[in-house]
Amino acid sequence: MTEEFNVGKKIKFLRKEKKMNAKELAKDAGISYGMLSLLESGSTQGSVETLRKVAKVLGVTIAHLFTNSEDSDLATSPKNLDNENSYVVRKEQRKKISFPDPQYTCELLVPDLQGEIEFLQVNMEPNRITEELIPHTKGGEECDYVIEGEIVVTLNEKEFALSQGDCIRFNPEIPHKIENRSSKKASYLSVITPVSF
Repeated sequence: MTEEFNVGKKIKFLRKEKKMNAKELAKDAGISYGMLSLLESGSTQGSVETLRKVAKVLGVTIAHLFTNSEDSDLATSPKNLDNENSYVVRKEQRKKISFPDPQYTCELLVPDLQGEIEFLQVNMEPNRITEELIPHTKGGEECDYVIEGEIVVTLNEKEFALSQGDCIRFNPEIPHKIENRSSKKASYLSVITPVSF
């Protein structure tokens, strides 16, 4: 069973650690108090853009919002070799990153988001279409490999139709969107550096 990040709990914890009340955080992040309340209570996961604004005010990366405190140290030293969870992600233990869009889910294929690389399996329901063209990170690279179905990757106004086994590489700073315009489910592996969340 996948484990879902509790982003709201993490935001509330970091806000209290900074001795901020909810109204202050909402105002500084440029979001409504109601939206922040929904985020902290877990009633919504919020958009990536909303989470970026909140993370900026809290002085952390968006990736930090998607980690549990026990995940905060990347296993780089020999003393951690006995902790399998620092290195291995079992299929049934993948962490799930949720979005307001129910047609789009991500499963983390690395133990946490504290390293230099983001590795995800993205699952899209049929007819998942979006108008939003957004950049992700400054510089770096993104590679997306289709493992099931078909996706359409739009970079600025140029479209690339990809089928199972196809792969694309681009600079994630380019405004882009990824859609499943077909009537069947699509899944792809996404590798991004540096981490975009």
